[in-house]
Amino acid sequence: MNILLKAKNLYDQCEIDMHQDIAAYCGNGYVFITPESFLLGKAVDSKSEVKPQDQWNVKNPDAWYVHMAIGGVKEFIRKIPYRLPKVGWSRATKNQPIRWYDFNKIQRRIN
Repeated sequence: MNILLKAKNLYDQCEIDMHQDIAAYCGNGYVFITPESFLLGKAVDSKSEVKPQDQWNVKNPDAWYVHMAIGGVKEFIRKIPYRLPKVGWSRATKNQPIRWYDFNKIQRRIN
C-alpha cells in the first residue's frame, strides 16, 4: 500500500480530514512526504494553554509538534529545519496526550 493510502487510513481512523491538514501544514508548517514516510509538523509553544494542533505561526516557539507521522519520527527529526528545545507528539489512535521530549536527547538516540 502506498504512503498516501496509509495516511488516508490513519486519518479516517482519527476522523480527521487529511486534505485539510495537508493544506494547512503546507502553508503554515512542514510537510515531508516520501514513498516511505508521511510527516506533518510545526513549531509551537509547548507551555501554551492553546493545544499545539490549534497553534499557527507562533512568534516564540520552544518545540516541534509532530501532528501526523507514518514511517517513524526519525526522518522528521533528521529533517527539522532548525533546532528548538523540545519535540512532541501523541499516539492519536490510542487517545494519548502529547508528550514533550528534549530535542537533543531524541536526536542523539536516532544518530
